Amino acid sequence: MHMIIKTPNLFTSDLKKGDSIANNGCCLTISNINNDLLYYNIIKNTLNITTFKKLKKGDYLNVEKSLKLIDFIGGHLISGHITDIATIIKIKNYMNSKTIWFKPYHQSQMKYIIQKGSICIDGISLTIDKVYINKFSINLIPETIIKTSLASKKINQIVNIEVDLYTKIAVNTIEKLFFQ
Repeated sequence: MHMIIKTPNLFTSDLKKGDSIANNGCCLTISNINNDLLYYNIIKNTLNITTFKKLKKGDYLNVEKSLKLIDFIGGHLISGHITDIATIIKIKNYMNSKTIWFKPYHQSQMKYIIQKGSICIDGISLTIDKVYINKFSINLIPETIIKTSLASKKINQIVNIEVDLYTKIAVNTIEKLFFQ
């Protein structure tokens, strides 16, 4: 599949063909650039494990350039390698914030989702609020509501998730040492 996205003004000014850009948290390689348009080729495997198969013309994406060694890190480190998709099952709106509940498509992802741990949802680094057997919640502050596409999501929509790599390594290591 080919995907073309229109970016904000000047976003492409320092980009070149072959650079990696996170699109809703999924690392994609630029195949072409034309002014403020980025072109990508998306392989079948990427379509199968992300929300891209559900995208429609005009949908908003969260886009982010790759981290440079001199950049300030304002969230947790993410790789752009989507680990699952999740369905939004509940949204609670407050005066200046929002709580969203998610259910991962694969129940096995829940072992990597821990209260007050980190998770990446559609490319947004977030703190996990509550965790139950098959669902978890996050809270959105005003800044995240204003600057990301999560604010416009509805119940039953799907999102890309990337569990925290360090949590995944720790859990997998403990399982190998003690349960195999």
